[in-house]
Amino acid sequence: MNILVPILLSVIAGSATGIGGLIVVRFGDISNRKMGFLMGFAGGVMLVVSFLELYVEAISELVPWKVTIAFTIGTVFMMLVDLKLPHIEFGLWEDGVKDRHLFNSGIIIAIGMSIHNFPEGIVVAAGYGHAAELGILVALMICFHNIPEGIATVSPLIKAGVPKWRAVGLATLSGLMEPVGALFGAVIISLVGMDIIGWSLGFAAGVMTYVTIDELIPVAHEFCSLDHKHMVSTGLLIGMIFAMLLGLVLHA
Repeated sequence: MNILVPILLSVIAGSATGIGGLIVVRFGDISNRKMGFLMGFAGGVMLVVSFLELYVEAISELVPWKVTIAFTIGTVFMMLVDLKLPHIEFGLWEDGVKDRHLFNSGIIIAIGMSIHNFPEGIVVAAGYGHAAELGILVALMICFHNIPEGIATVSPLIKAGVPKWRAVGLATLSGLMEPVGALFGAVIISLVGMDIIGWSLGFAAGVMTYVTIDELIPVAHEFCSLDHKHMVSTGLLIGMIFAMLLGLVLHA
């Protein structure tokens, strides 16, 4: 397995958090309705990749009950990570903070993204280890997932008084954990051999599914009130259709 390619793909995917931050710097606050749509779109993309790509390909490598175990391990792993995040306190001493609650929420999101990007890097490595087009597809879908998360990180930091470019840098650095995860995944696959690919794909499907149902969709609804909840479902459906079409193009 060529280790450099999944690392490069994960660098591209991880840098999308910085793109989200640049959008905030360039255009200012994104409206709640637009953020709800973007988060919904990202959720739709992630769900399609999780089940129509990663899970299906995992079943082609392993018997279904083993894929179910791998999927469960992925979801439980991410749940344990999330249970630990609220206990992280960081940046309370920073100068120039106007609103500590907003600042802390942004820092926690950034730390959470960093930790989430590590297994997402493993997802890219697992996909590429199975098939090059699957690795490319996963990396592209994670890009669409990371852009709204970059916006969600940078906006509260800027509102709290953090300099714009420092906030963008924080978001970008959090995304750089993804190539670290890709390196880890690629090395493990190279050492253990292709027998672990099926388990890796099942684990990856669990990770992406948990991130979608625990974060993207709930956060999307937080941005949109009941009067605009259709923005989330519209984004979700468009994201799913978009991911299906892109999958068809890449597989063709």
